[in-house]
Amino acid sequence: MTFYDLNIQTSLSIGENTVEEMAQMARHLGFSGIGIVRYFTSEASELPKAEGIDLVSCLMIKASKAQDLNDLAKKARDKAEVLMVHGGNYDVNRAACENSMVDVLCHPELGRKDSGLDHICVRAAHDNNVAIELNFREVLESYKRNRIYTLSSLKKNIELCKKYNTKIITSSAAINKWGMRSGRELASIANILGLELGKAIETVSTVPENIVKRNREKLSGARMEGVKIEDK
Repeated sequence: MTFYDLNIQTSLSIGENTVEEMAQMARHLGFSGIGIVRYFTSEASELPKAEGIDLVSCLMIKASKAQDLNDLAKKARDKAEVLMVHGGNYDVNRAACENSMVDVLCHPELGRKDSGLDHICVRAAHDNNVAIELNFREVLESYKRNRIYTLSSLKKNIELCKKYNTKIITSSAAINKWGMRSGRELASIANILGLELGKAIETVSTVPENIVKRNREKLSGARMEGVKIEDK
């Protein structure tokens, strides 16, 4: 089975290990591909190559207000194989869900005592093909009452996504190689929090893989306005 973890932090962003070190661990854990996250700036160098694993270029937008997000998304879209939004602020969460240029809204519950989403956001995410992230590091690094808030928020967001058939991805959001987990371990978190097992596995397999494939087709010019040009 093909597994993808689209939120991996390396020394190119806030992580402790190099791309090569994270790729090595990902291969050991059985991943077919990982998303190397960098925060969006005007310049973004190419990723190094890693043998035996697909490295996906992911850009994270961090905006303080909704209008900033929309402006940054326009600038970043053609520079990223996966475009992510740093969530937590409700207005930014909602703007991300309403923006079809965005691929993934990350940790919408970050720093909150609620889930950061409501039915308006999640329905908009479905309509605009935006996936909602289940962020394992938010669980791993929280404790006591904060962990209760985090688990409750993730469960609530799963319920909303199920109601509106909105896509979910589960990621480790690891900042070092010891924070990474196998695809099946990540899927088990989604399963425990309310997703049927098959759907939970899809959050680390077909859902992230299809996001990558779709965007690579768009970036290569193979797909435009819903039309795919087949090679002869």
